[in-house]
Amino acid sequence: MPSWTIAALFASLCFALHYLALRAATGKIADALGGFMLEGAAAVGLLVLVLVGPKSDVPTTTQGIVWSCLSGLCVTGGVTLLFMSLRLGGPVAGTGTIAMGGGVTLAALVAPLLFAEGFTWRRALGIALGAAAVVLLATEKKA
Repeated sequence: MPSWTIAALFASLCFALHYLALRAATGKIADALGGFMLEGAAAVGLLVLVLVGPKSDVPTTTQGIVWSCLSGLCVTGGVTLLFMSLRLGGPVAGTGTIAMGGGVTLAALVAPLLFAEGFTWRRALGIALGAAAVVLLATEKKA
């Protein structure tokens, strides 16, 4: 198992808890304010990590800062739209898979073009399965 896999598995646990907490907050706070509170809490947590967390020997560059800020703006849009999606009645399984799974599927499709990552049959199958999951859950009828 590659060294990054354990961190990715724990990240999936964090995202699962995130979706459950997001669902619990939905309808109890306005979409944008909910996103703001979520992002604010994340910023405080990250500030604590920057100040007292494990240190890295990776240099900080202007490019790194710009791309990180762009990523944060994308997360802001995604979180606000997730609040809206859940408030409008979307189930956690559907919204989570469509938003996060769809994003990962699209990124996996485009990453080889942008970052010269390999495109293998295994990746193609993963992308196809991710796309199938998005379509399957996006077309799910309410019970």
